[in-house]
Amino acid sequence: MSKKLLSKPTKAYLDTVKIESIKLKNPLKNQLLILDLNGTLVSRVKGNKSMYVRPYCQQFLDYVFNNFHVMLWSSAQPHSVHNMSRLFGKHKEKLSVIWDRTSFGLSKSDYSRKVATIKDLDKVWQHFQGQYDATNTILLDDSPVKAQLQPYNCVHPSEFEHGSSAFVSSGESELLHVLNYLKVLQFQSNVSNYIHQYPYNTLENNTLENTHQMEFYLFTDDYDKVGEIVDLQQQKKKSSKDTSTSALITNMSNLKLQ
Repeated sequence: MSKKLLSKPTKAYLDTVKIESIKLKNPLKNQLLILDLNGTLVSRVKGNKSMYVRPYCQQFLDYVFNNFHVMLWSSAQPHSVHNMSRLFGKHKEKLSVIWDRTSFGLSKSDYSRKVATIKDLDKVWQHFQGQYDATNTILLDDSPVKAQLQPYNCVHPSEFEHGSSAFVSSGESELLHVLNYLKVLQFQSNVSNYIHQYPYNTLENNTLENTHQMEFYLFTDDYDKVGEIVDLQQQKKKSSKDTSTSALITNMSNLKLQ
């Protein structure tokens, strides 16, 4: 990957961040939530032919689509975004807009290689003709690099990697923590000011139940097919048991009568 892009927030943006957020009596219903895919909601398998969906994702999606205006912005190429978007199921038609790698203004050479990309929220705000701004927009993305122009509008969950030692050993409940944080932001008149003062922290109040259960999708399957529920911990135990059984059978077959 190329070196990190050196971009800074504008003075106008930072001035908006300084506007004190007021805690509202009722939750807002007009905030824009921008979702990322790989590393945030899903983990693609090497070869890009299948994916695992982050635990508690459907519970998360049910809530956000009922309480936010939602759009999708991924740095993946269009065909990959299409494949990963099957996780939305019935919610996909509710997405305000779907942006992919073509929305970054990359050169032809950069488009086809792994380079750092920035999600400039000014482009989003221009697209919606001023309906949204720094006070009511939330970007959910595991990569801080992508949010460096508007850093206080972003919620950064830990990167989701289904094969990581941390996940395989302990599972996770990250999206439930994100959801609880979003529920707080719904009562804020200026989310950028609140996030600046009280940024999302994946390590705080880690009392929710971790799980290894998640959905698995093969990209060659029918697009509307519901993902298969899998449990990597159970698969690991089964694999270990099968290996032990196989070794026992092999050892027994090698025994010779005395």
